[in-house]
Amino acid sequence: MPRSKKLTQDAGSSSGKRKAPSKKTFKQPVTYDDTKFETEEAWLVYKKDTSIRNIIPERRVLTSDFANELLSHVIARNQWKTFVATSRVAYVEIVKEFYVNIHDNLDNPIHPKYRQVYMRGQYIPFSSLAILRYYGLDNTETHIFQVATTNLHEVVVSICQGIDRWPDGSNTLHYKCLLPEECTLEKMVSANLIPTTHTSTVTVKQARLLHWLQTKTLNIGNYIFCNVLHIRNNRRCLAFSSLITGLCEMYGIDLFYEITRV
Repeated sequence: MPRSKKLTQDAGSSSGKRKAPSKKTFKQPVTYDDTKFETEEAWLVYKKDTSIRNIIPERRVLTSDFANELLSHVIARNQWKTFVATSRVAYVEIVKEFYVNIHDNLDNPIHPKYRQVYMRGQYIPFSSLAILRYYGLDNTETHIFQVATTNLHEVVVSICQGIDRWPDGSNTLHYKCLLPEECTLEKMVSANLIPTTHTSTVTVKQARLLHWLQTKTLNIGNYIFCNVLHIRNNRRCLAFSSLITGLCEMYGIDLFYEITRV
């Protein structure tokens, strides 16, 4: 019985409409520009995410701001005259390619590409030391900023006016709560150390850093290096564009054909 049933089905199918033979589709292999992206994964991240992320440019400290006594002391103590005055031309594609090419093992000492980033067909150094060298600083700075080491009440008392505690349930306070000299210092911090577009508010992290800078030096090499890794791993605006472009140029990346500026 099973055999005759099969024959009946075959006979019926021959008299009915035949299905058109399915056409096999062959996908073209995905190609990416390996002079710009270290891996296909980096290219896909660029395509889906990084290409549409905004960039916050660094801003130079104005000559008039140097009249602020606190800011002048901070700059002198840290030897930051070059750092705060540097705001070179930055290029959009260079910055975005740099971020997607930062690999997961960048800070792993046993990885063969430890603290190296692929840029335009070659690897360039990217580390706290490379950042210090770019700004003409040495590696003698010893203070590594710890964001949660200071009591927040102590921070508010030292940098604010008109309030004696941080607003309950908030991560920010209005910049007008800062002492006048702290406002000028905060402009430098938000321009070059914690780049932000929200200049009317101060975050807890910014406030702690302002308090820190009153009396301590800061290893900006380590600080910026860690910030770049944090930005790379979060869907935030990209920052330190002048530094990244400058490092690429310093290590021989050809920028002649770059057009779109930050």
